[in-house]
Amino acid sequence: PVAETFRVIQGAMSEEYVRMTQGVFQFELSGDDGGTWYIDLKTKGGSAGFGKPPVTADVVMSMSSADFVKMFT
Repeated sequence: PVAETFRVIQGAMSEEYVRMTQGVFQFELSGDDGGTWYIDLKTKGGSAGFGKPPVTADVVMSMSSADFVKMFT
C-alpha cells in the first residue's frame, strides 16, 4: 500500500504544485513497507519515492506505514 500511495502521489505532481509548495517531506515509516520515503515538491518537476530525498528535507515525519496510507487516502 505504501509504494502504491507514492506512485499515485508521483502521478499527481505538477509544476504548479511544485511552484506553490516549495517543500520537501521525508517520511520515516515503520511496519510493512517501512523505511525512508520522500515527496519532493521543491526540485523542478517534483519527485516521490523510496529512500532519502535528493535535497535536504524541510519536514521529517515519523509514523507507521498504516497511518501514512490513512493520511493520504
